Amino acid sequence: MKKLILLSVLFIAFIAAKAQDPIFVKGDKVINLGIGYGWYINLSASGEYCVLDGIADKGSVGVGLYGGLGFSHSLTYSHSNSFFGGARGTFHYPLLDKLDTYAGLGLGLNYRYYKYYSDEIYVDFNPFIGARYPLMDKLTVFGEIGYGFMGNLVLGVSFKL
Repeated sequence: MKKLILLSVLFIAFIAAKAQDPIFVKGDKVINLGIGYGWYINLSASGEYCVLDGIADKGSVGVGLYGGLGFSHSLTYSHSNSFFGGARGTFHYPLLDKLDTYAGLGLGLNYRYYKYYSDEIYVDFNPFIGARYPLMDKLTVFGEIGYGFMGNLVLGVSFKL
């Protein structure tokens, strides 16, 4: 009985996944504006351009740039601000109807200014997963969960150009 239920769920998931159309296609351009939370409260902007689509039927690849600034929410002497920027790449694959789901990787520089310590610059690595949901034709909301410069949780709006 358990095997039958499992096979039924997998079959329905397969049919549902096959029914989805690609959402992010070659030539699409998107601008993201977000607020992130992690070690810092971050304000970020990123742009993405779809360079390749049709991977595994409906997958696509996007490349782009990101930048932003972070504000320490610590009340200790290690109060600091951060400025970051770099490049990021994403792989999009729609898992649910109208939902643009993706995973990606960012690589860039992070400059931290400390109020009571020496400043530092370092390379930052940012793996993340995310999703965009359309509100209107050119406007979507997005959320990303990841690690690194942009925060552990980033929420915001995206504009399709």
